[in-house]
Amino acid sequence: MSQLNSSATPTLIAKDGTRILDGWALLNDEDVVGADGPYVLGFERALTELPGLNGRYGVRVNPGDDIRLLTPYMEKIALVEVNFPGYRDGRGYSTARILRSDLNYQGEIRAVGDVLRDQLFLMLRCGFNEFVLKDADPEGAIKAATDRFENAYQTAADARQPIWALRQKLTEA
Repeated sequence: MSQLNSSATPTLIAKDGTRILDGWALLNDEDVVGADGPYVLGFERALTELPGLNGRYGVRVNPGDDIRLLTPYMEKIALVEVNFPGYRDGRGYSTARILRSDLNYQGEIRAVGDVLRDQLFLMLRCGFNEFVLKDADPEGAIKAATDRFENAYQTAADARQPIWALRQKLTEA
């Protein structure tokens, strides 16, 4: 059961359970990109402005945005914020997996929005490494997620081998 606490302050937390100070600023479409970043741009704005910008930026991706469209600009993207407007919308998992597995993205992938402790295990498997979590015990939520299952049934963006591969190794030995 989720430990979502509506009175808890959203906390930025890393995949190892440590709290992170957020130095990024999400720009509105009308805000000017200045020299005092780092800035997170909306997806459409990133598509139009990243070709002419120097430096490294963040991009906010919403459900339905095709992350592959940003492929030519990956060297300029240091952070991808994947927005979960509702916990039932799982398209963000695919975005993270595409970034890690298909595009070999090595930067930060941050889950924002309606992020619940019950989702953390799968988010970690898909390649997320930062979370804005509204939970009474965010550090405990990460620990619970990493300790939750010893084995997995399928491959993912993480290094965990699926149980079938482990079984096969045992039979070959």
